[in-house]
Amino acid sequence: MTQTLTNSATEPFSTRRAAASGVRTAMAAPFDPASMADMPLARLLHYWFEEVWSRGNLGAVSEIMHRNTLISGSVSALAEPESDYSEVVAALRNLVGPIKVTFTHVMETDEWVSVRLVVATSNPRDGEPFEITGQVMARVEDGRIAELHSNMDYFRMFEMLGQLPPEALAICLTGERLR
Repeated sequence: MTQTLTNSATEPFSTRRAAASGVRTAMAAPFDPASMADMPLARLLHYWFEEVWSRGNLGAVSEIMHRNTLISGSVSALAEPESDYSEVVAALRNLVGPIKVTFTHVMETDEWVSVRLVVATSNPRDGEPFEITGQVMARVEDGRIAELHSNMDYFRMFEMLGQLPPEALAICLTGERLR
């Protein structure tokens, strides 16, 4: 009943935790895409990032997400239920160069999947490459994303695009205003 995929350093803890909760848990850190065979929700989220974000296949949004998917995170105000999430994807993709998403950590239960990811992209104006990190949690219902909770380092992205000054977060933490 309990299945755990981990590296050996965390296996005893996660095995005990999963057994105590009675919930099927799978975990991989660092994440190896070849291990997704036993992680169907991670496969779905990986497909989501590859197809929608990396390839720009906006038609896949309605294929992967429920119509009334609950969305929270930095861009959730742009993704109200009555708006088209593909518009949010298009707006963000238009700001940066080609996108490559890599999962560094993945955890999965019966209906939830959580990933830590690194997005490699570039500034389209000068081609300068950069990376941002993020974390995404999703609840999957009937093979489609029903809830999506996302936190990405947009501060760094906007710094790297020149829309915020370098070290903007450090400046804000001093109490100074950005100029």
